Amino acid sequence: MKRTHVRRALTLAVLSALMAMSAGCGGGSSAAQTNGVPAPPPAAEKSLTIKRDSYGVPHIYADTVRGIFHGYGYVVAEDRLFQMEMAKRAVLGTAAEVLGAAYVSLDTSARQLSDPASIKAQLAKLSAEDMDIFDGYADGFNARVKEVLADRQHLLPKQFADAGFDPTLWTGYDVAMIWVGTMANRFSNSSSEISNLQLLTQLKTAKGDTVGKQMFDQIRWLEDTKSPTTVPRPGGYTNVEVAALSKPSTRPPALASLHEGKKHVQSATTNAHALVKGGVARQQMNGLAPVSDSVLVAESNLAAAWRGTATPEQRPKASNLWIVSGKKTTDGSTMLINGPQFGWFNPSYVYGVGLHGAGYDVTGNTPFAHPVVLFGTNGSISCGATAGPLDVNDVYQEQINPANPNEYYFKGAYQPMKKRTEVIKVKGEADRNVDVYSTVHGTVTSVDAANGTAYSMRRSWDGFEIESLLGWIHSMQAKNWDDWLAQAARVAITINWYYADAKGNIGYVSPGRLPIRPQNQDVRLPALGDGTMEWQGFRPFSDVPKTYNPSQGYIVNWNNQSAPGMQTDGGNYSIVDRVNEFIFRIEAKPKLTPDEVWKLNRDASFADTNARYFVPYIVAATSALSPSDPVRQAAQLLSDWSGQNTNPGKGQNYAEPAATIMRAWLPLMYNKLLADDLPPSVMSRYTSAGYPTSAPGGSISPGGASKLLYNALLGSKAGVPQTVDFFNGADKNAMIRDALTQAVGNLTTKFGSDMSTWLTPVVPHRFATKNFLGYPQANADEVLELTTYMNRGTQNDKVVFSSGGATSMCTVAPPGQSGFVAPDGKRSKHYDDQLDLYEKFDCKSEWLTRSEVEANLESSKTLRY
Repeated sequence: MKRTHVRRALTLAVLSALMAMSAGCGGGSSAAQTNGVPAPPPAAEKSLTIKRDSYGVPHIYADTVRGIFHGYGYVVAEDRLFQMEMAKRAVLGTAAEVLGAAYVSLDTSARQLSDPASIKAQLAKLSAEDMDIFDGYADGFNARVKEVLADRQHLLPKQFADAGFDPTLWTGYDVAMIWVGTMANRFSNSSSEISNLQLLTQLKTAKGDTVGKQMFDQIRWLEDTKSPTTVPRPGGYTNVEVAALSKPSTRPPALASLHEGKKHVQSATTNAHALVKGGVARQQMNGLAPVSDSVLVAESNLAAAWRGTATPEQRPKASNLWIVSGKKTTDGSTMLINGPQFGWFNPSYVYGVGLHGAGYDVTGNTPFAHPVVLFGTNGSISCGATAGPLDVNDVYQEQINPANPNEYYFKGAYQPMKKRTEVIKVKGEADRNVDVYSTVHGTVTSVDAANGTAYSMRRSWDGFEIESLLGWIHSMQAKNWDDWLAQAARVAITINWYYADAKGNIGYVSPGRLPIRPQNQDVRLPALGDGTMEWQGFRPFSDVPKTYNPSQGYIVNWNNQSAPGMQTDGGNYSIVDRVNEFIFRIEAKPKLTPDEVWKLNRDASFADTNARYFVPYIVAATSALSPSDPVRQAAQLLSDWSGQNTNPGKGQNYAEPAATIMRAWLPLMYNKLLADDLPPSVMSRYTSAGYPTSAPGGSISPGGASKLLYNALLGSKAGVPQTVDFFNGADKNAMIRDALTQAVGNLTTKFGSDMSTWLTPVVPHRFATKNFLGYPQANADEVLELTTYMNRGTQNDKVVFSSGGATSMCTVAPPGQSGFVAPDGKRSKHYDDQLDLYEKFDCKSEWLTRSEVEANLESSKTLRY
C-alpha cells in the first residue's frame, strides 16, 4: 500500500524531532510523540533471522522490506559501530562535536556538499515501502545501539571509550546521507575547470596567446582518438605501428607494446559520438577573468576534503573490472570480476551481506554498508561498478558586485546570493556558524576577491540523489538486462555499471544526467555565470554510453574513457592507459582458462603502468651501442623485464633491477622533453612518474607526463594533434639515450656498477585507520600492513555463471568482516581474517542459497521488529 499524505506528514514530523536528539541524530520510530502529535501505533511484531557464515558474513531472512533492512542495520551495528558512527559524523559534519576544533574545517566542507532540506524533501516523496528501506535500517541499527548502551562493559567498542563519547541513534535520513556523502558526493562532485583556467593563463603568459593556446590543447586535450574505450571504438582498438621497433618478438608477452597490438572488430551500442561537448571552435577563454593562486589552494583543499585527494586532475580515478563471456573462456563460462579501488582502510571500506526475502535475494559487498549490494549477484544476474566518467558538473565564474560581495551578475542585473547558516558544535568551545552561499548555478565553493569573482558548482544531479540511490537498490531485484537497464535510467549521478547473467550475456552502461551545453562553452574551462552559458536541457538516457554483448566477447575498464566522443574537463583520456594491462593480456589468447581470467588480477596489480609504452623505444634507441656498454646493458635488462614490480619471498626490494632503471629514466626523460617548453609553474604538474614512494592511499596510474611523452614519440600518428614539437627538432633516439645514460650514471653512483644490485625498496600495502575524508574510524594503533603494495581493488569479487547454468561467487574484502574491538581490547575473530587471502590473491566462497549458508553456519539469531 502507498503511504497517505497524512502518514508522510507524520513521518516527517517524527524525523524532524529525532534530528534534534542525540547530537542531531535520534531514535528512528521509537519516539512516542513528536511536537505534541502522537506517533502512529506500532504494527504487529514480526520476526527475522540472521545467519552468519564461517567468515562472519551475515545473511538476513525476512518476509517484509522493513524486516530485511531492520536486520541489515542491526548486523552493521554489531560489526562496524564505530566506523559507521564516524562515517555519519563525516557526511553530516558533526565530528567536531566529539573530537574538537581540529575537525571544524572538515565539518565545514561537509556542510557545503548537501542541503539537508533537499534530501529530506526527496525522502518525503517516497512510497511507504521505499521509506521502509531507510527507516527499517535505522530501527535495526538503533536496536543494537540500545543493546550496547545497556551493556557497555561487554559490548561498547573500545574506540568509543577511548574517544570519550557514545554511539548515537539513527534516522532514515542518516542512512540516506551515508550514501549521498560517501558515494554521490565523493565520485560525482568533481571538476578540473578552475585548474584548467589557471593552466591556460600560465601558458599564455609564458608563451603568448597563440603558442600558449596550442600547448594547452596539446596537454589538456578534449579527446585522444586512440584512447581505449569501454564501449569499443568502431573498428576495434586502434594501435599504432612504429617502424623504429627492434625485434619485438623477443620481449616477454606481458610487455607487448601498443605498437604490436592486433586490430579486431567490435560491436557497440551507443550514441556517444553525438555527445562531443567541445571542439576547436570553442577554444577561447570566453571573457573569463584570471584566477588567483589562493582560489586553487581553496579548491584543492575542498577537493581533498570531499575525496581524500587534491590533484590537477580532480576527477576520482579508481577501480577496475573485467567481464569475459563464454566466447573467451575455455569452459564456456561467463565471469565478472570487480576490483573497486576506494583505498585501503581498517575496518574495510566495504561490508559483506546477504539479503533474502520481500523481493530480494542478493549476496555480495558494498561500501560503508550502503542499503544496496553494489558488488554481487542474485543468482540470475551479477553487477559491478567503477567510478563514473561523465561530466555532470560545471563550475561557473560569477562576477561579484563591487558594492556588495554577496551579489553576483546574472542576466543583466545583480542578484543576491542565497544563504543558509550551518551551526557546527565544537567540543569544549563555542558553536561555530558557517554561512553557505549559493547562486542560481549552485553552491559557492570559493571567492576570488582580487579578481572580483566567485566560483559556484552546478550539478545536474542535485535533487535526484535519492532517486539515484533507489535505482541502485532496485537493481538488486533485476532478473535480466532490460530490468537492470530500467533501474540504471533512474541514476542521475555519474557511475559505471556492469552486467553479466546466467544466460551468458554481458553488458555495460554509464548512467548519469548529461547536460546539453551551449555551443559557446569550452567544457574544459569554467562557464560564464552571466547567463550566456546556461544549460539547454538534458540528454535522454538513450544517449549515455552502453554496450551489450560486444563481439570481442569481453568488457574491461580501469577508469578509461567510457565511449568515443565522451569528453570531460579533467579526464585527459589517452592511449597511455593502465586498462591496457588487461586488454593486451586478454587479447593474447583466443580463449582464457578460468584460472587465467582470475590471474589477470595479480598481473595487473603488480604491473609497471609506464613500461610497455617506452621499453620498445629504449631498446630501439640503444640497439647500435656495443653489448658491453652499460647503457645498452641497462636497456637489455628492460627488454628482458617481466614488467612486474614484485618481491618473491616477501623480500625488502623489488626483484628486478629493471624496475629501478625505469623509475630513474622516466623522470629524466620528462625533464629533457618538457622543461624547456613548459614554464616552471606548469612543469611542476608533470614531475611525478606515478610510482608510490610510501604506502599509498589509493590506486596508481601512468605518470601524467607519460601521456605527453608517448604522444610526442608517436608524432603525426598520435591521437592528439602534435602542433607543438616538444622535441624541438632534436633526435628522439639521442634524447632517449641521453636520459638513459644519465640514469645509469646516477644509479652507478648510488649502487655501484653491478646492475643486479640496483633494487628499489618495496612499498608496503597499508590499511589506514582514518577514512577517505580524514576522520578516524579506528584507533591509531590499528593500522595494518601487508608486505607489498598491490594496485588492485579494495575488495575483489568473482561471479561465475557456468555453461551448465550454475552460479558461484567468491570475494575477499580485507581486513575482515568485523571491526569490533571489545572494551578489554580483544578483537573479533573476523577482525582481520581476510588479510592472508588478499595477500595470496585467494578469495572465500559466498553462499548464495539458504542450504549453502546452513552448511557453513557459524551462528543464527532471531530478532523481533
